[in-house]
Amino acid sequence: MGSAEKKFSATEESDSKHPSDWGRAMAVAMSRLVELAHEAGDVVEDENLYGEDLHLYVTETDHGANITMSWTPSTSPSRGPADEDQ
Repeated sequence: MGSAEKKFSATEESDSKHPSDWGRAMAVAMSRLVELAHEAGDVVEDENLYGEDLHLYVTETDHGANITMSWTPSTSPSRGPADEDQ
C-alpha cells in the first residue's frame, strides 16, 4: 500500500456526550482516514481498514465529544472482501 511509515489522523465532533451516539462521528473520521491516504498518494479503499488497528481518542467538549481516529497502515495490504473468495 505504500503508507507503512505514515500516520493518518482525523477528528470529528459529536454533539452528544453519550458513547452510543458517537457512531456517525467515528464513521466520518474513518472515511476521512482513507481520504487522507488518497491525498498522500496511496491507493486505498475503505476495505483496507479491515484487520487494521485504529486508535480512538475521545475528548469532552462543552456539548459533546471530539472523536479522533488515527491509523498507521500496516506494511502489507489488508485482505478485502474480493480476496476472501479466492
